[in-house]
Amino acid sequence: MDSVRVAADHYAAAITLLGVGDEVGARRAVEMGLARTRGPRSQVIEACLDDLAAQLDGEAALRRLAEHTPGPQGWLADPSCLAEAIMRLGRAHLVESVIEELAHLMPEDRLIGFVHVLAAAGTPACDDLVAIIAGVVEGAVGAAAGWVHPGVRTSPIAHALTHSVITAAWSTAPAGAPDQQQVIVAVARDAGRVAPLVALLDHDDLGATLRDAFFLPDMVPARLDHEVLRPMAAAGLPAAPIAVGEARALTVHALTASLAIGRHLPSEAHQAVVARIRRLAGCAGGSSTPVYTGA
Repeated sequence: MDSVRVAADHYAAAITLLGVGDEVGARRAVEMGLARTRGPRSQVIEACLDDLAAQLDGEAALRRLAEHTPGPQGWLADPSCLAEAIMRLGRAHLVESVIEELAHLMPEDRLIGFVHVLAAAGTPACDDLVAIIAGVVEGAVGAAAGWVHPGVRTSPIAHALTHSVITAAWSTAPAGAPDQQQVIVAVARDAGRVAPLVALLDHDDLGATLRDAFFLPDMVPARLDHEVLRPMAAAGLPAAPIAVGEARALTVHALTASLAIGRHLPSEAHQAVVARIRRLAGCAGGSSTPVYTGA
């Protein structure tokens, strides 16, 4: 059998296994797929498998960090160690989730104090963390971080989390389901990856509301095509490219309408979706051309 097809089959199996929570099986499938990639024809699948392997490595590192964290008192005592451990996760969406968890766990006044401790430490990792807190955490904490951040050059991860750029967007057509719409937005991240936002909109006589939305893990653009756009098309929900400004406006306005009527987004239970979409409201937009159109 063609080695590219076998590698693609292993890739598909890894995604399926991840979907049912079998990370060990997914890792095995990724390794078996990578063993069959060789030559120019395998480049796309190899890039997908490499990125998925790196994602699994990062998620394992995040679990280890969570298991061995000393807690807020330890973070205040040794901020540099914590900052370096967080930045070593190596993927923007993992770092973002840790910062959001810190904001959830620590009272506002204590987190502001932690920001000042980080700023005083002055290491590159601490400066990165202060910058990210300024960009990710809403309210007084984010404002305090923005005030004390030294303005030094930050890492690619910190830059990606504090300078959001939408690179491409897609939407389903109203023909199949005129009262519903799915909008997919690709937000630029470090190392050429994107953070895909999937937004589910309901339409009625009063306009659009956001039923739910969620961010997928950062991924190379080819994975967005293979893991989101192609499965949607296969399920009878093809998504066509739309202007990034239109996608941003649709999503932000639908969120505003949902919040106005007191709707709670189900994904908020495990992800700070509302805050992340609010950040997109003022972000820059790139080309409306798809970020990946290859095989």
